[in-house]
Amino acid sequence: MRVLAAALVFLLATSGYARADGPPFHVGVTRVTVQDAAPFEALIAYPTGASEVPTPAGPFTIAATRDAPIATGARFPIVLFSHGGNGKSEAGPLVHQALITSLTRRGFIVIAPFHPATSRPLEDRPRQNHEALELVLNDPRFAAHADQARLGMIGFSYGGALTLIAAGGIPSLAHLAAYCTDRTDDPRGCGGAPKNGARVPVYGKSADVLPLKAIVLLEPFGALFDREGLQSVKLPVLLYRAEQSDLGAEGNIFALAAALPRPPQMKATPGGHFVFVDPCPSVVEEEAPVVCKDAAGVDRATFHKRLEADVATFLERTL
Repeated sequence: MRVLAAALVFLLATSGYARADGPPFHVGVTRVTVQDAAPFEALIAYPTGASEVPTPAGPFTIAATRDAPIATGARFPIVLFSHGGNGKSEAGPLVHQALITSLTRRGFIVIAPFHPATSRPLEDRPRQNHEALELVLNDPRFAAHADQARLGMIGFSYGGALTLIAAGGIPSLAHLAAYCTDRTDDPRGCGGAPKNGARVPVYGKSADVLPLKAIVLLEPFGALFDREGLQSVKLPVLLYRAEQSDLGAEGNIFALAAALPRPPQMKATPGGHFVFVDPCPSVVEEEAPVVCKDAAGVDRATFHKRLEADVATFLERTL
């Protein structure tokens, strides 16, 4: 009995130490080319036991070891990450690498396509997300370690709309046009909206709907969806907004929350739309102050620690 009691004390002590000592994994990273009509790249971050050597990527530094071996002995949940923007920037998911690597340290495989510019984003980008996922599931480095039964997705801004499409949402350009008619309080949401009454494509459910178990929406472009188009999105949702964003909360975040069949978990933070982008390297801050600089009193670095914890906790609970 003494031996058993001693063993139990040891197990409890070591498990407590592991929790106190932080996430159990280091981060490996690789960049792959996904074949499509226009081939594109994807960043894959995954758990590893290898020592961590930071990887430079242009002006960014990823806190991960390039092409490290994946950790063994477990199957890891998968998270797709869809960035915002129009695809003209080469940064893509690199401006979210802190969130991506924080999830990987807690045992997630994260797949983040670099969405190229396209005139058909509502058709092309959902396919790109699907193709990037299929590449990882068929890659011998990851196939035996990726748990496709535990699949989630995160989307920022326009990537939030793509995440809703992957979850079964149906976009409506007619709804967007009606919402934006004579509206001056949503410059980001209505900047490229069609005119009300204009002939616009009518979409059905995407062929690239994925078997997602949960999604995280960071400042999503929600005005693209009406209530009817969201009736299939019945999974758990974490919906995060920025309180001083130029993406109108009434027509994007609040309308989306009201229209979803399952009430989402709602969170908010002080700051503008781009507060969800990582704190910028100095050279990037000089080139893109609108993206990188916050109003007085907004501490982006501190907020990102909370964001990382909130997202990881939600996905650990729902996947």
